[in-house]
Amino acid sequence: MATKLTLTLDNETIEVAKKYAKKYKISLSKLVEFYFKSLTSSFENHNENVPPITKELSGIASITTIKSDKELLEDALNRRFL
Repeated sequence: MATKLTLTLDNETIEVAKKYAKKYKISLSKLVEFYFKSLTSSFENHNENVPPITKELSGIASITTIKSDKELLEDALNRRFL
């Protein structure tokens, strides 16, 4: 049985999630459902397969930084190539 749930997220996270959902032709509701299932299945030690979408998005909403995108890109490139 499906039940309605209201979530409050920052606008940037919502926009990124919408683009991702559109790219993979999946609803935001299903995306959130996959994520919650992955959390609860690992918590309960179930051996269910986690969808690739969930693996890729896991942790995306918890990223916090005071650096600009340009600074983050520069840091990543320096780590990789220097």
